[in-house]
Amino acid sequence: MPHDPFNIDRSATSTVCRIDERSRATDVESTRAMVAAVDARDPYTRAHSVSVAAYAAAIGRRMGLSAAAVESLRKAALLHDVGKIGVTDFILHKPGPLSPEEWQEMRRHPDIGYEMLKEVTFLNGPADIVRAHHERFDGKGYPCGLQGEEIPLGARIFAVADTFDAMTSDRPYRRALPPEAAREEIMRNAGSQFDPAMVKAFLRVYEKWAEGKAPAKERRRAA
Repeated sequence: MPHDPFNIDRSATSTVCRIDERSRATDVESTRAMVAAVDARDPYTRAHSVSVAAYAAAIGRRMGLSAAAVESLRKAALLHDVGKIGVTDFILHKPGPLSPEEWQEMRRHPDIGYEMLKEVTFLNGPADIVRAHHERFDGKGYPCGLQGEEIPLGARIFAVADTFDAMTSDRPYRRALPPEAAREEIMRNAGSQFDPAMVKAFLRVYEKWAEGKAPAKERRRAA
């Protein structure tokens, strides 16, 4: 048997690796279960969340985020509407405009989502993004009215990805906008709704999408 100068216990290392792999698999299954729970309340949410996760991850990589930060952002995008589990069906599925009181309840969903995720160790980072995903760069968002860099970086990235997917997707009350029109709208709102630095990164990523290098889901939509 060859001499091991570091005296490593190979069997113990192998056991730790297997435990780590099982832990990651459990994390993935837990995330999927929560996404499925939201999907059961609102069928639109899953397709939207998956798309936003792809866009946000692409922008995050463009910003130079670490692999761990990109993964945290992706999880947050998948789970950003998990707090809607705490919103009544009447409000969640109401076909017409919401009353001021109904909007007040709807606006609780970022805080509800945060409370659901913050105690889960592998979702600590995503929880902060989920809570801030409706904040605006100019401070006019909710639930905390955060402004500028007070908003977590992941939430600032998410805001651009979320808006782009929402505008380029069909909704019951309107048809999807062409991607170029959505791009122009995002540019117009740089500095107010969106962090200009995040918009700049989005535009660089958008150039690749326009060249046919978009995620597979987006290419199918454009076909």
